[in-house]
Amino acid sequence: MSRDQTIKIRQGKLKRLLVEQMKRTPTIEQSCQKVGVTRMTVFRWTTASKRFAQEVDDALREGREFVSDIAETQMFSLISQGKSEMIKYFLSHNNARYRDRLELSGTVNTKDEPLTETQKKLIRQALQLSSLRKHGQEKQQKKVTGENPEGQEN
Repeated sequence: MSRDQTIKIRQGKLKRLLVEQMKRTPTIEQSCQKVGVTRMTVFRWTTASKRFAQEVDDALREGREFVSDIAETQMFSLISQGKSEMIKYFLSHNNARYRDRLELSGTVNTKDEPLTETQKKLIRQALQLSSLRKHGQEKQQKKVTGENPEGQEN
């Protein structure tokens, strides 16, 4: 067997071990330590092979789901022990009646007042600076807020 074939076989085994480890421990660093490869090696492998990169992503997702199941089991165990913090946490995240709410009350009033000359001047300057209006167009337009150049309401 050639040296290249031996390396490919060894890398294949390490890749399979790494993917399996990630399904149990969904962190790259810990999985690398347990398998005995560096993060840089994993990065190199994922860069070289889209298929392997997808396998890593799938394994990490599966591992996170696995750890989430363990965490939920622990949470339900604490709830059954009567731990009020866990009971409150679970209810506030899973039942709309126990969610935190923010209640706002009040009124909003708007006044339809004409603009002052200073406000009109500032609007003209802003429109000129934004180049939405051609220079000198404000002379043709009688009102800044009343009509646009085509004579339609804004």
